[in-house]
Amino acid sequence: MNRRSGTVAAGGVIVALLGMLLVFVYAGQVRSGAGVSTGAGSAFVATTDIPVGSRFEDVAASLKKKDMPDDVLPSTAITAEDQLNGRSSVQNIAKGEIITSTQFNTSSTGGLDIPAGTNAVTINLGVPQGVARYIQPGAETNVYVTYKDRPDVGNGAESTVTQLVLSNVKVLANRPAALNVNQEQAEEAGQTAEILLTVAVTPDEAEKLIFAKENGFVWLGLVNPGDAPVASGGRTFSSALI
Repeated sequence: MNRRSGTVAAGGVIVALLGMLLVFVYAGQVRSGAGVSTGAGSAFVATTDIPVGSRFEDVAASLKKKDMPDDVLPSTAITAEDQLNGRSSVQNIAKGEIITSTQFNTSSTGGLDIPAGTNAVTINLGVPQGVARYIQPGAETNVYVTYKDRPDVGNGAESTVTQLVLSNVKVLANRPAALNVNQEQAEEAGQTAEILLTVAVTPDEAEKLIFAKENGFVWLGLVNPGDAPVASGGRTFSSALI
């Protein structure tokens, strides 16, 4: 009886050891199959916020190479500075982000997708005139301008006019303009940040837009997607209520 008990106990120990060995081997296979790596790599990380449109050469000092585990490195991570030569950021990059090739492009336009035959033109607008920042890249806008004291019509009811000058203008970018004072001071002074709106226009349209901005008061209208371009005869004091 004692001999049988000893044999059973020894067998149990052997089975337990084999079980532990199998578990160890299985865990190693799972780790290998899941791609878990204990190795380390390195990549560049932003040490400050980097705005969209920044040339690599201008922000190189804001990038620092850091060691990190392979399993947290994106496949597109930048590991050498020469990978970014001649590139510009196509999005805002926050401090601490790993720098990847998708954040920079090789285009000389700084990431703007400018349609063939057009120019990218940027104008600054107040928040109401810029549709309260609802305009997004890819949208289309109508451009309206008010001219006052027009020298070509004299001092009459027609000397002030508000008119549609461009229709269905494609928006390429929309960014807030930086204030010269901080936001709290700006609010106390009654100021609001302006909008920098970049649009795609033909050279002829660019002349009209720049002339309107330099000599009048420009407002934008956000076009309903799918609406066709329109024209308008404008409004003066004599026709404003018609």
